[in-house]
Amino acid sequence: MDENFRDELIAEGVDYYKTLERFMGREELYQKFLVKFLADENVMQLEKYLDEKNAEEAFKCAHTIKGLCGNLGFDNLLEADVPLVEKLRAGVLEGTSELFEELKKKYDRLCEIIRKYN
Repeated sequence: MDENFRDELIAEGVDYYKTLERFMGREELYQKFLVKFLADENVMQLEKYLDEKNAEEAFKCAHTIKGLCGNLGFDNLLEADVPLVEKLRAGVLEGTSELFEELKKKYDRLCEIIRKYN
C-alpha cells in the first residue's frame, strides 16, 4: 500500500495498524476491502430513509454502517455513526439530520482518499 495512502487514512481517523492485524497483515487484501467499501450503498440508503422519516429502515442502514466501520477500522465514521444508530434504535428521528450531516462529511472525505489512491 502506498505510504501516503496509509498516512492519509490514519490522519482521517482510520485505525490502520489494528485493522491490518485483522487482515493478517495483508495490505493488498485490506486495500481490496477499502475499494469495495466505495460500492456500499448504505450511506445513500440511510439518507433516503431519513428523508422519508422511516426510522426502522434508517436504523438498519446505520447499524450496517456501524459494522462496516468496525471491521474496516473507520473509527472516525464509527464515532459519528454510533449516536445516530442509538437514536434510530429508539425510533427517534429528531436530531438525526445533524448527526447524518456529520457522518456524511466524514464518509465523503474518506471515500475521496480511497478513490485518490485506487
